[in-house]
Amino acid sequence: MENEFDYYMVESDGAYQSPALMCDDDVDPEGIEYLYDMEKAAEGTVTHLTFRPPYPKKPQMVDYLFLTGRQVFSRKIYDVLKSQEIKGLQWVPAVIRGRKGEKYTDYWVANAYQEYAFLDPDKSDRKGSISADGRWAMINSMVFDNEKVLQVPLDERRVFMVHESAARVLYHKSIVDLIMSVNPIGLQFIPLEKWYNGICYNL
Repeated sequence: MENEFDYYMVESDGAYQSPALMCDDDVDPEGIEYLYDMEKAAEGTVTHLTFRPPYPKKPQMVDYLFLTGRQVFSRKIYDVLKSQEIKGLQWVPAVIRGRKGEKYTDYWVANAYQEYAFLDPDKSDRKGSISADGRWAMINSMVFDNEKVLQVPLDERRVFMVHESAARVLYHKSIVDLIMSVNPIGLQFIPLEKWYNGICYNL
């Protein structure tokens, strides 16, 4: 039986000069608004992105690119996951414009549009208040309330956003194993129990 609580955060592995991304305002200034609607993007949506400063001297287009609060994956990862029925996850094609106007089209935004409030506020390391809708002001580490997790069948939570901190997306080990089976470059998965805010600067 799969481990019900075996979740990971994706981060850059730090071995490549991969560009971070942002919305390409010159093409579509509202291009990533759908990512915050917590629902599927309209059919036919294409996400226009561009490199975000500071720019790497020699950008390397690896299999994972950082977009604030979300992930952009290459065709290699899209191909291994597209046939999976992953509830709450939509693949939205991306067009990425480089600094010299070059375009990269073999990338997809992982639009995780469902969220769950599974965290234990006493065991997690957090600071500040909790809003009326359950958002935490700051979160440094995350610990599940296992009883809450078990209330949702595993097939319905293989990928989801953390309700308490909506910029965080968690991937179950079953999804991580599929991604790692194609030997992607430029990414690593951090177990939830080892993740902390700012870990990307220490990898």
